Amino acid sequence: MKNGNLRLFVIGLLALVLTAPLLSSCSETLRDIREEITSRQLEGRWYVNGDHNKPCDIISTRGALEARNERGDTTPLELDRYGSVRATNWEGGLRGEYRRNTIQWANGTTWTR
Repeated sequence: MKNGNLRLFVIGLLALVLTAPLLSSCSETLRDIREEITSRQLEGRWYVNGDHNKPCDIISTRGALEARNERGDTTPLELDRYGSVRATNWEGGLRGEYRRNTIQWANGTTWTR
């Protein structure tokens, strides 16, 4: 290797070695935040499309979560640690995404706080 190429290679290798622990730490912190969101912040009162005349609830039952929509229909919820929600009894397993106190359901409705 020429001196210039060797120098760039060494600098690149040092940069990788020095930043790897930081990247790993950030990834773990982000994962912990996402887990906290799905386990704690979904429970409680929600409203269909922000309409306070259409309340919904997510409650904890025997170690699992259950959702009740504005019509009183209930379903178990399956969650992953990244904010995806699946209402197993609704519309063949209705999927939703939790983001900042909203759940965007695949059927076009949104639950907000």
